[in-house]
Amino acid sequence: MATPTNTSPLYHQVLAEIRRRIKDGEWARGQQVPSERQLADLLGVSRITVRHAVRLAAAEGLVEQRRGVGTFVGSHERVEQDLSAVRSFEHTLAAQDYVASTEILGSGTLISDLTLAGTLRTDPATPVHYLRLLGRGDSTPVVYYDSYFAPTLGREMTRLAHEMKAEGRAFSTLDLYGHASVDRVPTMLSQTIDAVLATPDLVKRLEVPDGVAILAIESVASDDQGPLEFRRAYYRADRYKFAVKRRLSVSNGLGS
Repeated sequence: MATPTNTSPLYHQVLAEIRRRIKDGEWARGQQVPSERQLADLLGVSRITVRHAVRLAAAEGLVEQRRGVGTFVGSHERVEQDLSAVRSFEHTLAAQDYVASTEILGSGTLISDLTLAGTLRTDPATPVHYLRLLGRGDSTPVVYYDSYFAPTLGREMTRLAHEMKAEGRAFSTLDLYGHASVDRVPTMLSQTIDAVLATPDLVKRLEVPDGVAILAIESVASDDQGPLEFRRAYYRADRYKFAVKRRLSVSNGLGS
């Protein structure tokens, strides 16, 4: 595999070869790719090198690793979400030819910690309500939502979630605020984006390999009276990507 003119790491070279075979159509979408052993023999590298390259290919969405079955060429492009606008979960996926659906994984109350109480501006001794959702695109998990509210709002959001689920609608918590029974609607959304390694719980919920990178977004939805919701959302990096357009003013230099 290595050549005198290519000094990049072997796993990068294997990854480039995987990209080439998919781009050139040698491996069609949805097709199972050769096993680690077969690729190692074919390319003249170790199985460890192949394993590293395949994990990177999976993180890019080029391939999908299915437990107990094998590795397949990705069947879809990643969903692209524009961060400059807030659109419904259902609309975002439908605009890119995905069929969206939402599962309710759990809800209830728990004792707040100081960080959560400070974010929601509640008394640390006051329980908070949680709502956990799993969003799917074409039946594949793409995002896991873990949301927290003050109890009264949380109970109503949970009721609305079950109502939308019964109607067969796909949704995230932000899609629930427009309902007439919710008298407060967020007008500000503060978000931070990070990359984290999948925990055992996320591996199970999102059906990803152990230790794969996940896109994590923490959001605080607020109105002029204060915070309404604190949410952690975990997106599969092989299924989701984010984009933003920003206006630049260069008349006095970008740093001014």
